[in-house]
Amino acid sequence: MSIVFLNGVYVRAEDARISPFDRGFTFGEGVYEVCIAVNGKFVDAPAHLARLDRSLAACGIAPPPEKADLDSIMKELLGKNDVTTGLVYLQVTSGVSPRNFTIRPERRSTLLMLAQASDFEQASAFREGIHVQLQEDIRWLHRDIKTTMLMPQVMAKRDALANDVSDTLFYDEQGITEGASSNVFLVDAYGTLVTRSLSNRLLAGCTRERILDLARGAGFSIEERPIQRAELATAAECFVTSATYLVAPVLTIDGVSIANGQIGPITRTLQCLYCNYMNN
Repeated sequence: MSIVFLNGVYVRAEDARISPFDRGFTFGEGVYEVCIAVNGKFVDAPAHLARLDRSLAACGIAPPPEKADLDSIMKELLGKNDVTTGLVYLQVTSGVSPRNFTIRPERRSTLLMLAQASDFEQASAFREGIHVQLQEDIRWLHRDIKTTMLMPQVMAKRDALANDVSDTLFYDEQGITEGASSNVFLVDAYGTLVTRSLSNRLLAGCTRERILDLARGAGFSIEERPIQRAELATAAECFVTSATYLVAPVLTIDGVSIANGQIGPITRTLQCLYCNYMNN
């Protein structure tokens, strides 16, 4: 039996009820965050909650009344679900209103939070790497907002599985944007770590930012610029980052092996640095 937090109340998941007139259901008008915990300690929770604030402001969604207490609610939710290592998912929608494009709800925003156990460091994506495909990015142009409108990502991931690969990397006219639910890094022939600079076209990943900080501290050379599709085939290494992937090595892209399908030393070093950061 799992316990969720819904609009100020801890309740069994099977007893939780959300109105069919919630704008998250009728219009997809919502934002979310995923924050992982390791041994009962949240990883970069302030960064995730700050990004939630930015997403809410960008969408014009009123913060939930529990905004000031989200950190303590997350911790209590872990305890109520006996989770020490896993994640907390937070979703905020603008609330309930008649189905009308422009009307603003008069009552509170809807806040749903749930917790689930997961051992990220034991996942095959982290330990063994992933195989991916490329697809043109068909998403809207405010990918910097972490919205619940994830149909293109769902379609891309399902298509990847149908093609016997793990995931999809998106590209636009400038180059690689990001993965379906991750940021993308490349290591070039000179050992430089390359990732696309932030803009409205990709999410400011909290794990991305932490990896960049750790890489700078370790003395790696870094370039933030678009990655061209042609660069992928000659990359020394490639990996993706996210709260749940952590740092996942990319072994093949559209069937082409990256560095003979071997996990590179810089990727392994960054995995170790990130695990040390999470566990300390």
